Amino acid sequence: MNDPSTRAAQDAKPIAVIAVALAVIIGGGTLWWLTRRGETPANTTPAAVTATEAPIDKPSAPPVDLPPLDQMDAFLRPLLQALSARPELMRWLATDDLLGQLAFAIDRASAGGSPARDFKMLAPVGPFAVSGRGSRRTIDPNSYKRYDSLVLTVTSIDASRVAQIYKTIRPRLNEAYRRTGNPGGDVDRAVHQALDILLDTPVVNGPIAVVEGDGASWVYADARLENLEPSQKQLVRMGPAHADALLVWLRALKNAL
Repeated sequence: MNDPSTRAAQDAKPIAVIAVALAVIIGGGTLWWLTRRGETPANTTPAAVTATEAPIDKPSAPPVDLPPLDQMDAFLRPLLQALSARPELMRWLATDDLLGQLAFAIDRASAGGSPARDFKMLAPVGPFAVSGRGSRRTIDPNSYKRYDSLVLTVTSIDASRVAQIYKTIRPRLNEAYRRTGNPGGDVDRAVHQALDILLDTPVVNGPIAVVEGDGASWVYADARLENLEPSQKQLVRMGPAHADALLVWLRALKNAL
């Protein structure tokens, strides 16, 4: 068996943060489990967050005539394409049933879970690696670079514009959310629950110790981290700089909502 410190790994879960993050959720991402399989590297580095943390105080826009839920893809794509030309967002917009995907992501994230398996087109690719041997293994800081492009996609978008789109599509998004098994549910409440969970994630500076878990996975050596909600653990796995940038962006989004 190869030394686990040199094995590649696929983190099976970051855009629930892009799924929660881009409408609160426009994608998720998404958060990908740490496994000892391979992914692909991203070459870009995160840019500064452009969103303001101040609440948006603008006159209410007139109501928009929304198409039926099953025709919302054509309505939603141009709205979201105007936010960013980043390839990660474009890949997601090329899929179908966008509101259904967002509703599912919100539902999962509101309980601390991750819809990553349904956002595989956003999965970071490249090797996951740990440093050290024996009981002194830590996440290799180079592994955080896998998330550079995803974090740049989210943080380069104005959170207030995302909030405005969310408010525009809310009636249909709420309809889609109720079809996820929440017939009397309210998508606004679910969105805020998802945001509150993510915003309660600790930012861990310094080396993060890991140990071998069941199957081909790594788990946190610190029980306090391992006992976090799945979406919180995945945010920590992206590294302190990425986690901090996303938390600032998510806080701005919450204020704008």
